[in-house]
Amino acid sequence: MADDRSERLRQRRRQVRERDEPDESDETAEPSETSKPSKPSEPDKTDERGEAAEPGKTHKPIDGGEMSVKDEQVGTYMYLRPSQKRELDKLYKLLSAEYEYEFDEDFEKNRHFYPLVIEHGITALDGASADELRELIDELP
Repeated sequence: MADDRSERLRQRRRQVRERDEPDESDETAEPSETSKPSKPSEPDKTDERGEAAEPGKTHKPIDGGEMSVKDEQVGTYMYLRPSQKRELDKLYKLLSAEYEYEFDEDFEKNRHFYPLVIEHGITALDGASADELRELIDELP
C-alpha cells in the first residue's frame, strides 16, 4: 500500500513539473498563475545578467525602473523571539533614517537591510568552531 502511495506521489510531482516547465518553442511563455509553485524554489539557471534565475521566470523592471525584490531574491522565512524582532526593527529604522537622510534615497528592508544583516552575520560565524557556536548559543537571551 505504501508503495502505491509513493508511486502516485512521484507521478503527481512529475506531472506538476512537466506542467510548470515553459514550452521551449515559445521563449516568451510564462506559467499560468495556477501552475506557479507556492513556495520559492532554488534557482538553477542564469538570466541575461549572469545571475541566478528561477526556471520560466522572466525579469521585468516594474514601471520601467527597478525590478521587484521578489523577482530578484528568494523568499526565506525565519522565526525570531519577540525581543530579537524588536531589535531588528529598531536597527532597521535607525539605519534607514540615517541612510535616507544622508543619501536622499530609499533604504529598503528586503532589498538592502536583510541581505546586509545576513551577509555580516554569516561573515561573523564563518569558520567558528563547534565550541564557539555553543558559547554563542548559550549567550542568546
